[in-house]
Amino acid sequence: MNDRQRHHLETLAGEGVEWQCPLSRHTSFAIGGPAEALVRAGNERVLQGVLRLCREEGIPWRVIGRGTNLLVADRGVEGVVLRLVGDLAGSGEKSASDGTLALCAGGGAGFARLCREACERGLTGLEFGCGIPGTVGGAVCMNAGAWGGEIGPLLRTIRIVDADGAEDIVPSAEDFSYRSWKGSAAVDGRGVITLAEISLRPGDRTEILARVADYDRLRRDKQPREHASAGSFFKNPPGDSAGRLIEACGLKGLRVGAAMVSPLHANFLVNTGGATAAEVLRLMRLVQERVLQATGVALEAEVHLLGEMP
Repeated sequence: MNDRQRHHLETLAGEGVEWQCPLSRHTSFAIGGPAEALVRAGNERVLQGVLRLCREEGIPWRVIGRGTNLLVADRGVEGVVLRLVGDLAGSGEKSASDGTLALCAGGGAGFARLCREACERGLTGLEFGCGIPGTVGGAVCMNAGAWGGEIGPLLRTIRIVDADGAEDIVPSAEDFSYRSWKGSAAVDGRGVITLAEISLRPGDRTEILARVADYDRLRRDKQPREHASAGSFFKNPPGDSAGRLIEACGLKGLRVGAAMVSPLHANFLVNTGGATAAEVLRLMRLVQERVLQATGVALEAEVHLLGEMP
């Protein structure tokens, strides 16, 4: 960006702009070079202004939420990296005539915290999400799910802000599939999810919290916590498990530099300390090659790549 563009961005976002911000501080992988500009947008007016500036000036931009499910290039990212804060990270509720209750959550709201708070209040439907990191906006885009539950079927409306304004859309269950929302392609690079209405029903609080406790125990037993990671790295192929395939190929503990296939859960690539994006990518490709050779299954990365990769 040139000086004029930087000044315009600072005029729009004020103290919400951080220049040359290391994204390793803002990703669960603890990997990544600097963002040319990290912008914290606290309301739709600021967000729309930034998106309009980026469109008019040809400045690339990307939303990172809480930096989970993300691998950032070592050389960093040009343009604007957005995080939603303030009004765009809050939540509320409203009742419906059919007996359901809609949680109205900002795109930047923490998904796991939102789910846990709903369960604590005796609302059922989001038990599966209590251990899923990231934001509501990210959960919608990837149709986040676990333990047989997904967010897609629970969504009543999704609000999208772009350079021209805001639009509320009503998705259908058919719009969602495994780790995918078909509307995300249209949103990507054009707009940002700023609000989602999630339909829930009252349930037995004791039973709800018991399910949450079971899921928490399973996560503690099966998922690595000692090292930084981006969560499950590969999508599960139809009818199988990526972790099972990787483990069957004897790849647990495989390392490239400081990047390693977790010895606890084979579908976690972890940063053992100081790993680079280039090392993670080499490890990813090595795992894909060996699994393909041994099983004929081509593993697809679930983790998103941000920036120019080697």
